[in-house]
Amino acid sequence: MTITLILGLLGAIVPVYATGLLATPPQFQYKLDSSNPTGSGEVTIKNIGEETVNVTIEKKRMLKDDLHLELTDDGIADWITITSPTNFTLAPGQSAQVSFQITAPEKYDYNDAVGAIVANAVPQNTASKPGITVLQGIQLVIPIAVGLPGSIVNSMEITDHSAPQVLLSFIPCVFTYELNNNGTVYANVTGEIKLSGLLNSATVPIETGVYPGDNYTLQTNWTPGFFDFGFYSADTTLNYGRYQPDNTVKTHDTVLVIPVWLIIIIVVGVPILYLRRKGVEFPIKIKIQKK
Repeated sequence: MTITLILGLLGAIVPVYATGLLATPPQFQYKLDSSNPTGSGEVTIKNIGEETVNVTIEKKRMLKDDLHLELTDDGIADWITITSPTNFTLAPGQSAQVSFQITAPEKYDYNDAVGAIVANAVPQNTASKPGITVLQGIQLVIPIAVGLPGSIVNSMEITDHSAPQVLLSFIPCVFTYELNNNGTVYANVTGEIKLSGLLNSATVPIETGVYPGDNYTLQTNWTPGFFDFGFYSADTTLNYGRYQPDNTVKTHDTVLVIPVWLIIIIVVGVPILYLRRKGVEFPIKIKIQKK
């Protein structure tokens, strides 16, 4: 099977600007096949600002939707190898060459095939106060295209969950959820467990996050109070999304809360009633006399 990608150089004349940094060429585009799966390139990073900066070079995968750009460490980021130093210093007007190689795997997701060389620069001289350091950084993204940009997919599911069936008041119980992020971006998760009983209710807040491709175990606790007893409906709602929590997953459970005071009444009261019916006299009597 032949894998077709794109090889060529785009925008070699039109540079990409970021505050204080300039990249030439501004982007790369490749065409590779199974007989020639490797390409290479070199980008010149120039300091066009007025301060000396420390530069760190990274390789990333690019994802995007209509509003956002996401840089991640998976997909095409694993195909890119930076062959030049990844940390250097640039004085004003000074340039450095960043070299890289890209090798496509035999099989790949076409939507994964846009990566980037990312130059992060921090001025050497930063404003500071005693105990406080303020860093004003610069980031320049140089796209490396071997396909179409991957889309931002928010997708998470509850693959399994467990809830206690019987609870005792004042004793913490654990609700457990197995979450799988089968999307392409980090999922910020917020939500709650809403417990509704005959006479009382409670809400347990939830806040966490799940990385793409990760199977995450979420555990949260609830401790029934003095007035909690009987059957409770436990409805869990998890809202998630990379930028806005506009996706939802839900679960439902029913739990029984047995109050400790009821157990004490049963443990103490039943033997007393039994002994009274048997005519057993208690060794201690309380007699009240009126004057």
